[in-house]
Amino acid sequence: MGEVVRRVVLCGLAALPLAACSGEPGESDMRKLVETHTKRALDGQGQGGFRGFEGFRKQGCVDTKYRNGVPKPDDKQYDCYYAATFAPQPGATALTVNGKGRFTRTEKGLTFEDLGAQPR
Repeated sequence: MGEVVRRVVLCGLAALPLAACSGEPGESDMRKLVETHTKRALDGQGQGGFRGFEGFRKQGCVDTKYRNGVPKPDDKQYDCYYAATFAPQPGATALTVNGKGRFTRTEKGLTFEDLGAQPR
């Protein structure tokens, strides 16, 4: 019986990298894409100097099965919620925002569309 359990565990572990490629995005992938988007947005507004978040936490994702009421194509698309903390400016406190983004897996990789953020 111990050998059977060992094989099941090893097979399950072997399948994890494959699941990660096709499933919802991980926290580190989300953070990289949101940081890149935020840097571009702030630089475009003339507010350079953003290097990254002080903290970032994935709060959850929902598979988007429909787009405009129509079943979507085979792409893997997820609406995900996150909390991102900006490093404080000298003399100020840190600002945490709750955000929502659409993450889509394509043959070229993972993409991000900002769906909005609200200060906490």
